Amino acid sequence: MDESQSDIPIEVNAPPSIELNVGNLVTNQPVTLAGETNQTTPNLFNLENPQNVSFVMGPNGQLVAVAKPPFVWKHFWIGGGIPFALYFVPLLLMLIASGHEAEYFRERVDLVADENSTAYTGEFTLESDYRFEWCTVYLESSPQRYVCEPYDDRAIIIDSYTNEHVGYWNSQNGTIYLDAGIDHGDDRLEMQFEAQTEEGFLMDILYDAEELMIFGCCLGLLLSIVFLIAGFSSGKPGMGWGGVTALVAWPFIGLLAAGIA
Repeated sequence: MDESQSDIPIEVNAPPSIELNVGNLVTNQPVTLAGETNQTTPNLFNLENPQNVSFVMGPNGQLVAVAKPPFVWKHFWIGGGIPFALYFVPLLLMLIASGHEAEYFRERVDLVADENSTAYTGEFTLESDYRFEWCTVYLESSPQRYVCEPYDDRAIIIDSYTNEHVGYWNSQNGTIYLDAGIDHGDDRLEMQFEAQTEEGFLMDILYDAEELMIFGCCLGLLLSIVFLIAGFSSGKPGMGWGGVTALVAWPFIGLLAAGIA
């Protein structure tokens, strides 16, 4: 080999230098998190008592918690108490009336014809413990022709054929007067009175509770349905359940009333 070839110079370029800013480097430093770990969010729906919340699907498909309306006893007594009052007040009157019977009093009085006249007179006094009901003048040809209508402290005698007033009975002095302008051909006519005790009259009023019971059952049934629908639809479950209770009790009350009647 020639010496000229062995003396060829070889040039080596050094790599570029890299400067590092050591002050900006963070090495092996632990990461620390600051804050409180036991924070709680307010429980708007009282999820500790899930029976107070119902979950429904929202318009966008999300699950929405809706608070259930509370049960209020006041609403329950409104929804159930009013129909029950319509049931039991007439039923109570029927129970009272079923244990009593009216005491009736009947008496026949002779009416004596006045001389040379078509008038008849007589006397009848009713004790204060009794209440006048009706009276009639008995005729063989027409037993119900002359009847009485109570009027204040007396009774008016009416001709049922002509509907005219033909006489009266005065309860204050007991006087009976009858003059229809007809000669009946008898010196005496028989007049019958009927009365009953004041307690018996009260029982007659109580017996009308049967008709009131029919009205109360019908109205109570209607109100039960109204309270049932209005209660549940307006967010008042107490009223709704009151209506349900009255509606369930309705057939049993009807059977009991039918048995008493």
